Amino acid sequence: MPFFKSEAVVLQATDYAEYDKIVSLYTKNYGRIKGIARGAKRSQKRFGGALEPFTCNEVDFFEKEGHGLARLESCRILNPYTAISQDINKIAYGNYLLELVNILTPEREKHPEVFRLLLFFLNLLSEQSPREEILRIFELRLTSLLGYQPQFLQCVSCGQSFRLQEDYRFSIKKGGILCSGCHKGNQAFLSLSHGTIKLFQQVQQVSLVKLNRIRFSPASRGEGKAILLNFLEYHIGKKPKSLEFIEHLKQ
Repeated sequence: MPFFKSEAVVLQATDYAEYDKIVSLYTKNYGRIKGIARGAKRSQKRFGGALEPFTCNEVDFFEKEGHGLARLESCRILNPYTAISQDINKIAYGNYLLELVNILTPEREKHPEVFRLLLFFLNLLSEQSPREEILRIFELRLTSLLGYQPQFLQCVSCGQSFRLQEDYRFSIKKGGILCSGCHKGNQAFLSLSHGTIKLFQQVQQVSLVKLNRIRFSPASRGEGKAILLNFLEYHIGKKPKSLEFIEHLKQ
């Protein structure tokens, strides 16, 4: 049985049988994997607190290539992200990041840029207070990396480049903006301002290290939430569970 080693972030861990855990990980070298940690609930030496969500580890595991669950052998904690796990609001935001990666990424498909993106946002969340635009920025960057990002540079129907003279709406099914000639005032399409379009263009194009400088206006926060959550729900087929917790905390 082949042996593997990689940095990995714990996305989800659930109890299994009397002493085991089923763990979903996003690894730097092998993408998302699902594995079983035998005896995890009684072996502090092998796993300790390494299987808690958000934790970044160096993991050792075995697996039969392309078949069933990997077998986690050991974990060495690199960053426990305690600043997230000790703050209820950061937990809510962080769980949403983990859930999106767990849902949207294909299993066993290497994508180090997704791993880098996830670590960047966990560090961001660890170091500062949660901001709602962090979620929108993460949604845009993750979908861009995975190849089905929403289109804000040109009309998805006629291909005309974005122009300030145009009135745009957003099509969830087509996955992008529609110019006035293509949406023809149809209220079924979501409206959005030029400011939000230009902001989303910036989010999709700037380097990772500059993302923390981006700030949303109240209008862009509202438009972004309506558009991106509907867009994701359309692709996922359901509303992410962790959103309910975020909304509950806001109330």
